[in-house]
Amino acid sequence: MIQVQTFLLVLLALIVNQCLAGDVPRPRGVSLAMAPLYQPRGGDNSWTCLDGSRTIKFTHINDDYCDCADGSDEPGTSACAKGQFYCINKGHQPMIIPSSRVQDGICDCCDGSDELDARGCPNTCSVLGAAAAAQRRQDAELHKRGTEKRKEMIAQGNKLKLEREARRADLEKRILEQEQLKSEKEQLKLNAEALESEAIDTFKEQQRELDAETAHAEEEPQQMRQEASLSFVRYDANKDGFVEVTELMVDMNLDRDRNGVVTVEEAKYFLDERDRVDLDAFVTLTWPRIKPLKMLAEGLFQPPQAPEEDEHIEATTEGVAIPTTEEQREPQPSEEHADHEPAIDSDEADEEGDEDQYDDEEPDVGVGEAQPDAENASPPVYDPETQRLIEQANEARNAFEEVDRTIREIKQEVKEIDEQSGKDYGLHEEWAVLDGECHAFEDREYIYTLCPFDRASQKPRNGGAETTLGRWDQWIGEGNNKYSTQRYANGAGCWNGPQRSAIIHITCALESRVTAVSEPNRCEYYFEFETPAACDNEAFQQAQDENLHDEL
Repeated sequence: MIQVQTFLLVLLALIVNQCLAGDVPRPRGVSLAMAPLYQPRGGDNSWTCLDGSRTIKFTHINDDYCDCADGSDEPGTSACAKGQFYCINKGHQPMIIPSSRVQDGICDCCDGSDELDARGCPNTCSVLGAAAAAQRRQDAELHKRGTEKRKEMIAQGNKLKLEREARRADLEKRILEQEQLKSEKEQLKLNAEALESEAIDTFKEQQRELDAETAHAEEEPQQMRQEASLSFVRYDANKDGFVEVTELMVDMNLDRDRNGVVTVEEAKYFLDERDRVDLDAFVTLTWPRIKPLKMLAEGLFQPPQAPEEDEHIEATTEGVAIPTTEEQREPQPSEEHADHEPAIDSDEADEEGDEDQYDDEEPDVGVGEAQPDAENASPPVYDPETQRLIEQANEARNAFEEVDRTIREIKQEVKEIDEQSGKDYGLHEEWAVLDGECHAFEDREYIYTLCPFDRASQKPRNGGAETTLGRWDQWIGEGNNKYSTQRYANGAGCWNGPQRSAIIHITCALESRVTAVSEPNRCEYYFEFETPAACDNEAFQQAQDENLHDEL
């Protein structure tokens, strides 16, 4: 590499010296830099192709016959397909064209040197050179002014970077504080929920006991009425819908004084001193007085016994003398008395009892029947202490969730800062200011939008949905021009085609704006974008010096 550079420097010195001495002799179509390579060698005026493939006579150069594989022997004719012709274009910028365009009747060089009949090609190099010089001066002024704005963008970008770093450090500190607070709130929540759970369990247990008592209290009258109804049917021997004194006198269980006879007075006692009662009166007045005696007779009721009593114990229920155990063992009424008790068909009694029950009773909600919808059921009404503990637990849960939500929000902000810091905003952060801006461009059909470092999109002018043309991917400029081209990828998919993408070509300007949009290939878009961030006066002057060096 060093040897090549040394060779080029020596070659450049020779060219300069020869230029100072006068015009350097060289074949037509050869540049000044290549002139030393087109000199005859030895006494036979031989010359070697630039690729070294062959040696020919020097006079065979530009003889309109291609001798060298690389076409280097025909720089001034169109004989070689690979040949190149150098336009001197004195007064303007030199250029190289394919040798196939030499002598084709079209003036490619502004000095007309590509056509032997120069009379058909006017020399426009002076005019073009003056226009190019004016454009260079204009570009230089643009870059000079744009560089001042770029410096402002650099200052803003560095400020934003410092603010992001400071903000991130503050957020990290807040996360530690919130994590500690979260642990405290979580412990308070657990304690409050434990007290809440214990109180609710106690309340539910008490509620179950109360419900059981209530159900039993509600069930007992129903059972009492059912028993009374069945007994009413049995006592109503003549089926006239009334129970009379004579119908009770046949039941020896109603013999209160245990003398072997149920007297009229005893029977009237059970009828509330009436001669007869209907079903309702029987249920409410008669049956409560008869039932204890029935239970005692069936052995279902055992009255309390005094420890000192040996044989007879008298127990009373609502003023009714209840027989002792020995009296229960006495003979039952004779068949004669039993004959007076009417025989009642069990099926008939059940049917009549059921009929009375359905006529007089409210229907019960049985097992398996439809219950109220749990979702529509009103919430339980807790006692004040349980309600207080529930409210405390709710407050503790809300406080914990608030801290947890705050931590998530802080971490999300940290993630966004990290993503932003990971973007390439240039060597001096000059592009950072553009992140968050959006620039629109309209043509006859669409409104295009470019949001640098985010996305590119298009939307029909006559209305319709916005289509994403691509999302920020990376810089794709080559070499020193890395920050001249951006790529946005993974846009919305085309119909039966690839995902859309966009290439952004960036140039220097005093304001940031999109100047043109095209679609050179299907689903591939090309944006022209101007911005002061691309104005680097130092790089521009360096490029101008390199171009001038190339022209020399």
